[in-house]
Amino acid sequence: GGRGLAAPESTLASRPPRARFVYAMAAIGSKRKRFLGDGNDAMQVTSLVKSPLALPGCDPADYGERYFDRVNPSPASMFSSRLAVQTDTSGERCVAFVATSGGLWRHDVSFAGGTDVREGKEAMLKPTEVTDGRTARVARVAHRSEVQSLAMYDPRGVGDLDGPGDVRVASVDSHGRCTISFVKRDGSDCDVSADDASREGRMIDLRPWRAPIGSSSSSASSSSSSSRSAWFVPGWAGAAFDKTDPDSVAIARHFAKTIDVFDVASDPSRPTRTVHTLLCPHSVKWVDRTGAGAAGGAGGNRTRDDKTPGMLAVAEGNQLALYDPRAGERGGCARRMTLCNRGQPLYATACGVSQGNFGGGAVALPNLRLGEPLVAAAGAERCVHVLNADRWSVVKRWPTAIKFEITLLELSAASPDHCYLAGLDYEMVCGCWSRGALAGGFAFRGDSRWLGLARADGVGVGGFNVPGSNPGGGGPGVDIVAGYAESGNLFAARVARIASSEWAGYEKVGRILPASKGSDE
Repeated sequence: GGRGLAAPESTLASRPPRARFVYAMAAIGSKRKRFLGDGNDAMQVTSLVKSPLALPGCDPADYGERYFDRVNPSPASMFSSRLAVQTDTSGERCVAFVATSGGLWRHDVSFAGGTDVREGKEAMLKPTEVTDGRTARVARVAHRSEVQSLAMYDPRGVGDLDGPGDVRVASVDSHGRCTISFVKRDGSDCDVSADDASREGRMIDLRPWRAPIGSSSSSASSSSSSSRSAWFVPGWAGAAFDKTDPDSVAIARHFAKTIDVFDVASDPSRPTRTVHTLLCPHSVKWVDRTGAGAAGGAGGNRTRDDKTPGMLAVAEGNQLALYDPRAGERGGCARRMTLCNRGQPLYATACGVSQGNFGGGAVALPNLRLGEPLVAAAGAERCVHVLNADRWSVVKRWPTAIKFEITLLELSAASPDHCYLAGLDYEMVCGCWSRGALAGGFAFRGDSRWLGLARADGVGVGGFNVPGSNPGGGGPGVDIVAGYAESGNLFAARVARIASSEWAGYEKVGRILPASKGSDE
């Protein structure tokens, strides 16, 4: 019992060897075990590729041959996301739009070269580098300041399979200027100039409208477009499309503490409503109203023909606020909730629709029913908060989801109980928020800090049709998720939702699970 005395021999003999103790602890903390889960559906990566972007190069006479035709992207804000992914009806390609400096590029890469998905250390998946990607400059987009955020409206992603299928890409720069470009799905019109696109109605320029200093509101309407955006401190700015009404566009600006709502079909020259936020916003999203939520709530059974303005979910400071552009009371703020401690802001938000017990996590949550709208938020606290937008109550919290601050967040459509996360390190994680664990998910590492994260639907791959997948409660069960790295590389994964009852099929396709369900390795 003395401080310098040795322990009795009986005590030493009863202790396990050090190597055995270390091995046991490693097994408990193994990510392979945590990814497995119990009873939940699995998110299986069927293809994972790494494709370098052909961004504009430097003059080799000034910088040397090693820097020719390869430039790292501009940094933007810490919580910016300059990536948008297009829905692919074949599920065989990833078509992504990325932004750097003041320009916009379209990158098209096939999933065929990355089907051999292998595991690395700590069950991390290894991407396959491919060189068949094609990069094209969207010539009409040329901002005078750095692009901070991208947003996309894809009619294929909301079930509109009869229209022309042109996608709308919104790019917002640090001064709040937003450009909406109508781009063909095959990218054949990327080289169209800004003048030709504007003349044909395939480009819309949205500028923040404010009265210049020293002028009255009556004379402000005649002010030049250059003076409208000159009174803002440059910083983060974001945009969001309403799924049920793509003509409704919301633009948020960080330091100005404003959210402008535009109706581009009626009058794109000035916003129909301007909302002043209490704190500096970090993210803005329209609440997904395509489910069958409670009537009169933030959700509701909405279709593309219903043009009623929806609700805006805004992460401002450490609070999540819900704004109604139709309301005049309280500055349009319908609800507000503090989710984090002071000094730990929320950086990312995501919206989706609950599928109840069929969401993929095999968990029945008391404050959530089928079809109700979901709002997820995450930030410096490394915790994922998921709320029911109709009841305005916290459904689930997933603490310490990743190692560093969460700056990028997306909810899965194939399995609404799963989400994709990325932060200030190189790791991208898919986990089950309804279980508050990595159950059924996966993870892989990029080669530099993430500048963007986006998700789209992949349809028609392998005949997957899992009950509980969006849209409408039964869908393809396939996600296309991509990450934009600071090195100038695009990491794209095709993720298929595999039902928990299909262990045999999952083991044949996947590399994450062990050889048998009861195995220890």
